[in-house]
Amino acid sequence: FGLTTPAKDTATQNKDNADTMQIGWQDLKGKVAPYYDPFRELTQEQIYNLSIYGRVLELQKTVPNKVTDKMVQMGEEAKAKLIKDKVDIEGLFAQREIIVAKRRKAAMETNNLLINRQIQISGYLLALEFDQGLVTEFLLVPTVGACSHKPVPAANQLILVKTKQPFDAGSPYVPIRVTGTLQTNQQDKNLNLVDGNKQIQMAYFIDDGMVTEL
Repeated sequence: FGLTTPAKDTATQNKDNADTMQIGWQDLKGKVAPYYDPFRELTQEQIYNLSIYGRVLELQKTVPNKVTDKMVQMGEEAKAKLIKDKVDIEGLFAQREIIVAKRRKAAMETNNLLINRQIQISGYLLALEFDQGLVTEFLLVPTVGACSHKPVPAANQLILVKTKQPFDAGSPYVPIRVTGTLQTNQQDKNLNLVDGNKQIQMAYFIDDGMVTEL
């Protein structure tokens, strides 16, 4: 596994190591002004009930002929539980679009101090492009299964990597270390996965990345 490179003398290797920043995934997040997110105070059950009630309301406005009595009942039951829990339903609905926009901005914000710097970061790969069975391009993700059968991380928690030379990916459950120059490259990519297509936003890019298995 991994990439092989021409041998370097000790002085050159030491300089490369000194110039390379060891970073973690939290370092990739850019600075965002603090904001109050009332949805974080809700329990999972309350979030579920709020989504059920909100979905029924939306359908009643857009396609009322497709709303069944059973759906109306589910919506009313969800609303009743929220009222019992003293959840401010209308207030949360009014804040929803604002909070979504703030979350989206936070997810895309990059750390400008790392741009065009030689970095080294560990994670897991999701192979995207191949050359004769060897990986040439992949998505570096912070956790096993992210984007494939687990939720998609924020855009600033994803790095699109093009390798210096093709390599054998091995197991997707084995962590890897990537070394390369970090760049911003905010873009969308359509990924064909086992459970269907996903449109994924990513904020970082590494070209000619060097890969080693941990």
